[in-house]
Amino acid sequence: MSKIVISGYYGFANAGDEAMLTAIVKSLRKAEESVDLTVISGNPHNTSTKHLVNSIHRFAPWEIYSALANCDLLLSGGGSLLQDVTSKKSLLYYLAIIWLGKLMNKKVMLYAHGIGPIRSNVLRKITQMVCNQVDLITVRDTDSLDELRRLGVTDTKIKLTADAVLTLAQADKVQGFKSLQNFNLRKDKPIVAISVRNWGSDDKYLQEMAKAADMLSEQKAVQIALLPLQYPADVVACKKLQQFMNAEAVILDTAFDTEQFLSIVGCFDLLIGMRLHALVFAAVMGTPFIALSYDPKIDGFVKEVEGTNIGAIENFAASDLVKAAEKILEQDNPSNERLEQLRQKALENTQLAFGLLKR
Repeated sequence: MSKIVISGYYGFANAGDEAMLTAIVKSLRKAEESVDLTVISGNPHNTSTKHLVNSIHRFAPWEIYSALANCDLLLSGGGSLLQDVTSKKSLLYYLAIIWLGKLMNKKVMLYAHGIGPIRSNVLRKITQMVCNQVDLITVRDTDSLDELRRLGVTDTKIKLTADAVLTLAQADKVQGFKSLQNFNLRKDKPIVAISVRNWGSDDKYLQEMAKAADMLSEQKAVQIALLPLQYPADVVACKKLQQFMNAEAVILDTAFDTEQFLSIVGCFDLLIGMRLHALVFAAVMGTPFIALSYDPKIDGFVKEVEGTNIGAIENFAASDLVKAAEKILEQDNPSNERLEQLRQKALENTQLAFGLLKR
């Protein structure tokens, strides 16, 4: 029985990170049913209950040391852990866990990472040093691959795969429709969902988004649903957007699990999203999406799936967003062969992880 420790941004009610953990756990258990999994989390009880894994607190050093001492493999990821835009401390934290794993002579893999931006020269040097010690790095997009090369990480350690969440199976939409009906959203009218988060010091992007939503509601007679991905933090941004709008908009003000999110997103006719994993959920469910970018990881994902990106959150125009939305709403949703290719690439993450254990 393999013993694996997983380190990431887990236990913080972020739908994207929780979906990544769901995907990683399912994939590992599919490869080895009896695998022993321990997840480092901000909320061990919640993580243990939701994912049926062992879980220890991210600030319990002795427990982390003990878990690493008894494991066969440390997985760091997935997601955007190695960046210093949101926090320099968090970057150092994740690097410290990786470094500790190598100090203890454990196999260490960075699993489906999104790398950067790392702006501090000192932190770039530290990241290079630590990453060059690990056994294997898989990255979810070409931008992350390029960033590792710029950092000076040994190329032979790196493999381009895809976001772990893409391995999840499509969810049944029945439960999603039931959830939407609880918010008085109807099946007989198109539903456009918008996923936003707080960003920057002003609300100009929300005001522009409100203009676009009003235009879509009036011109295309769509229902507008506001979808918080990090609950309840994103509810604040959704309420601001709702207040800026003249048209009616419904906030899906509930904490959903990964399966529920997928089911709900599958019921939308279009998703307009800032949150990366709102876009990933849409991709998994075959729901058309338009991305609004606040971070290079958004650009990286949209480029990989050959999707629609309306541009940077700071300077997009409501008219451009409406034009792109109308075009999508007026066409049949074509099958995306690129997504199936990426799903197969995402499945390689687990194959490579177990391959490390055989070395």
